[in-house]
Amino acid sequence: MKIGIMGGTFNPIHNAHLIIAQLAAEQYKLDRVWFMTSGNPPHKTGHTMPDARVRHAMTELAIQHNGIFEACDYEVSRKEYSYTAHTFETFKNLYPEHEFYFIVGADSLCMLH
Repeated sequence: MKIGIMGGTFNPIHNAHLIIAQLAAEQYKLDRVWFMTSGNPPHKTGHTMPDARVRHAMTELAIQHNGIFEACDYEVSRKEYSYTAHTFETFKNLYPEHEFYFIVGADSLCMLH
């Protein structure tokens, strides 16, 4: 399967997240889009935000009516910092039969080096 991973703090999740994910799914013919709520993002230290489980629950509610969207709690379940590169490496090892695509919003894209 071709799986897009839409990662974010989703504080809160909003229509732009859903639109970006849907457009990516259509353009790249993705079978699924996993919305991965960041549990402990290193670039957001010092920011006050709701608990990761609360943000994840909001994400589940926001995507529930789209059949290709799924909520992924991999990073929410981790206590240590969540790094996208490590998550993708883990997923590549856990699911070698899948092809993964990284979907990122403009706010995060501007922070990548």
